Amino acid sequence: MVRFPVAALAAVVGMVGGQCRAQTSVALSGTVDVGVRHVKNGRLGSIDSEVSGANTTSKLVVQVREALGDGLNTGVYLDSTILGDTGAVNTPFWDRRATVSLAHDRFGEIRLGRDWAPTHILWSELDPFITLGIAGANSFRSVFASRALGQAFGVSTEANQLNPTLRIANTAQYFLPAGLGGVYGSLLVSAGEGGSAGAGAAKTDGGRLAWRGGQLMIGGAQIKTRNANAGRDFTDRVWGASYDLKVVKMSVGQRQWRYGTDKTTNTLVAALVPLGFGDLKFTFVRADQKGATAALSANDATLIGAGYVHHLSKRTAVYAHASRIANKGGASFSVTGGPAVSGVVTAVNYFGGQKSTAFGSGIRHNF
Repeated sequence: MVRFPVAALAAVVGMVGGQCRAQTSVALSGTVDVGVRHVKNGRLGSIDSEVSGANTTSKLVVQVREALGDGLNTGVYLDSTILGDTGAVNTPFWDRRATVSLAHDRFGEIRLGRDWAPTHILWSELDPFITLGIAGANSFRSVFASRALGQAFGVSTEANQLNPTLRIANTAQYFLPAGLGGVYGSLLVSAGEGGSAGAGAAKTDGGRLAWRGGQLMIGGAQIKTRNANAGRDFTDRVWGASYDLKVVKMSVGQRQWRYGTDKTTNTLVAALVPLGFGDLKFTFVRADQKGATAALSANDATLIGAGYVHHLSKRTAVYAHASRIANKGGASFSVTGGPAVSGVVTAVNYFGGQKSTAFGSGIRHNF
């Protein structure tokens, strides 16, 4: 991280009995993570590719902070995905986060702009792969394979990228201050502004509440989107806990998506084992789908993943990950990066009930 002291700016504000000194700093930081992966999707074959962000998202981050005095500060946070394998960027450019905030040490923080969904933040805390790559717990976050997501937001590439289970635009949030006995969390509302939730204009409310004490963390989060398809509600709910035994950190949790009669419940059991200069990671995630018929309720899947990250320095690491998704019934979940699959029985690339396996390795550098 590179810091640029923009000032010893001293803004003198008329106050009774003194002055208010405002000091601003700007920090530029980021990550470049590029790897290679091999993904085989059952009888449809395999694809070898280079990929960005398989262990840590490749990104460019700009942070601005101004201390206003008396425990009050303001800040700007801009976070953009970098596609290190091609040099391209996502749309919008500041796709990960673009916020401005006003915070007080005792009263908490008000934050406005594009930000992470509270449910995703908690889900990432529980997953040793932080929901990234071929073994990440977001492998089942697909409008093409999760009927609850597809029915709520539509089955399209745009809906898969912009639905509010990852990031939410046009948000207003309140974050609890530190010093509440280990309790932390936030409340969120967002304005749909007359748009569609599947197109990135979600009308959403919810929040997150968690407690951390010593080695234990326990928490829950929920958001409800009021303008899913047909003007109906969609609910995204997460609960979980982790315990750090020093020799291993264990975590368990569930994430449930519900829309009408359709429901996808993801159950996670995971472990992270520190090994000197590296970390060994294991995960098991089961997607249990429920629908209006027995056939829809039989479309379940499981993910098994393992990985190792070796730290060459504080900034640089190499890694290797492996995973397998096994589908049941007509479920068609797959690891990202393989041959295109379909859940439509008549399609030539129908993937119902098949397995998707993957291996990947790469290099990550933080700056």
